[in-house]
This record gives sequence, C-alpha cells and structure tokens, in this order.
Amino acid sequence: MKIAIMTSSPVENQLLVDTAIKMGHECRILDHRKFYMLLSENKKGFDKLFYDNGGDEPEHITAKSLDCVINRIGSHIDHAVLALRFMTENLGVWCPNNPYGILFCSNKSWTLQRLSSMNIPIPRTLLAISPNHVKWSVDKIGSLPLILKTNRGSKGKTVSILDTKRSANSMFEFCQNLNLSVLIEEYIECESSDIRAWVIGDRVALAMKRTSTDKSDFKANISRSGTGVRVTLSPEDEKLCVDAAHAVGLQIGGVDMLKSTKTGESFIVEINGNAGTRIINICEHNVFEDLIKFCEDHFKKRSTGSKGTGATDTQGTSAITKTSMLLDENFFENLEEAIKQKANLSFPLGGLLLGGLLR
Repeated sequence: MKIAIMTSSPVENQLLVDTAIKMGHECRILDHRKFYMLLSENKKGFDKLFYDNGGDEPEHITAKSLDCVINRIGSHIDHAVLALRFMTENLGVWCPNNPYGILFCSNKSWTLQRLSSMNIPIPRTLLAISPNHVKWSVDKIGSLPLILKTNRGSKGKTVSILDTKRSANSMFEFCQNLNLSVLIEEYIECESSDIRAWVIGDRVALAMKRTSTDKSDFKANISRSGTGVRVTLSPEDEKLCVDAAHAVGLQIGGVDMLKSTKTGESFIVEINGNAGTRIINICEHNVFEDLIKFCEDHFKKRSTGSKGTGATDTQGTSAITKTSMLLDENFFENLEEAIKQKANLSFPLGGLLLGGLLR
C-alpha cells in the first residue's frame, strides 16, 4: 500500500512510519499545513489538491498517489480536515476516520453531546457559556465537588476541580470575565485513575490504566507524571469504548474512561482523534502494528471489489458505526452547517444538561 501519515509532528510519528515500512508498505509524512486546495469555478468540478514538498512548484496529489491516509492531527485541525475531506471524498482515498469525526473530537462539548444522544454513559454534565448560576448549576449536577473544563485542551491543562463553594464562585466569575464556553461535570470518584483505550476497528487493541502519583491531584495524565500499566478490559467496557469511538465517526482513536470506585459504573469522558503514543513504551506493545494490519485488511477488501467510498465504508464495522455513519446521515451535514455559521452547535448562551437519563 501507499500510505500517508497526515501530521505536523514527524518526529513523534516516526515509529508509525517505520512500522508501515517494516510491514512492506510505502509510507510518507504529509504535513497538513502544507496543502493547497484549488477549487474550480467549473460547474462540473475540477478541484485539485497540491502539496508543498519543497520544490519550485507544489506536488499534485491524485487518486493514484495514495491508497490510505492515517490521521495524526494535533494542530490546525480545520485546515487538516479540509485536506482530509478532499482526499476521501474527491479522490476516494480511504481513511479509517471520518474527517468530521476528527473535527468533532477536538471539541469536548460536541463529543459529550453526541455520546449522550447515542445512549453512551457519560458523567452528568452541564454545557454553558459564561455560567453565572452557581448554586443552580451545583444542584443540577448533584453536589460538590465538580469538574470544570474548557471545550478545547489536552493533557489536563484546562481542567479544574471545584470542591468548595468559594472555589466554585471564583471559577464561575473567572469564566464570566473571559466569556468561556465550558463543561461543568459530575465528579466521579475513581481514586485519581482512568483508562485510556486505543480503539482500532471493532476492538480495543491496547488499554492502559493511568494513575496520578500525587493522590491530592485528581488528574491521571501521563504527561503530568502519572504512571501507567497495561490492563485488559471486560467485554462490557471494551464494547463501550468501541461504541463511543464509532459514535463520533472514528474507527481509530483513544477513548478515556472512568471507573467509579463507589458503584463500579463506567463513564466515557473524552475521545481523542490523535491519541498519544507514550502508551506504546509503557505497555511494551506497538499498537501501530495493529493499526497497519487493520488498514491492510481493509485494503484487501477494497482490492477484491468489496469497497465503499472513502471514510464512510462500513464493511465489518459494528452496528453503532453504521448508525453513526449511515442512518444518521444528516448528523455530519448539520455539524458542517454549524461550523460554517461558527455556531456552538445547538446549546445557546446559558446551558445544556447532558446525561440526565443515563443513571
């Protein structure tokens, strides 16, 4: 196969390139910031995709240039999704992930709203812009402590715990002053740990339990000096993680799950379209081999005539994937329209409560 890795971080993804080459494929890095997309004025459409490879003129990327593109997008997501959409829809190049799903996962509110609508358990959550009803918000979620997050951010950098009335009042005022769009989330007691699951197709290829080394810190991110250990998920939790990824249009992604130490319940809190790679060294398993194998299997199906159209091919996928990508065909169209209008999807100034019927 001729594989492209779409990323602006070549060093961090060199193992993926090396793995693909070792498994007998051609592989190249395509930095999504270097794409040109020419949109034709012709009604029949002669749109073209070009790539700055350092030459005097950009390289023309055609349908014969690539068989598969794997997204590892961490920045400039809007432009990357445009290029990825061009590849999958205009050129017919296959990508395991729906381009809109990648964009979708970059916004925590969009992700949780989608999961809630698909009956996937999430913590009880209030979505709001500049929230100013502190007591009411606390009552709606349940009680202190609460978790407050911004819509965008990674590695736990924009996540806070509100464990007193004073901290709640202070943080709400802070959000008002900056006009922030935030998530106010139920606190799940899980002893400062969570689960990161790498979903590939219809299974969890690798799962790791992350635990904070500082018991006073509720964040378990490895990037914050947390520790990790490989774990095997129960069939129920594996299905939950797979369904969560598929619900937002991803067949490859990192799903973050909390396990309540009080009730034993599992909750999905985030989905990553560009999951971190530290799990590979910690768990001593190269999950990229599973990823390339998944792409190989799909390529074989397409080569024998069993192929769909780009990222919307649903052969061999779960029922919830088909619901997400086929039966709910207006979902991504509505998302596109919301993006065009620079809307905050469907929740207005004030708030939207999620997860109320899931407990």
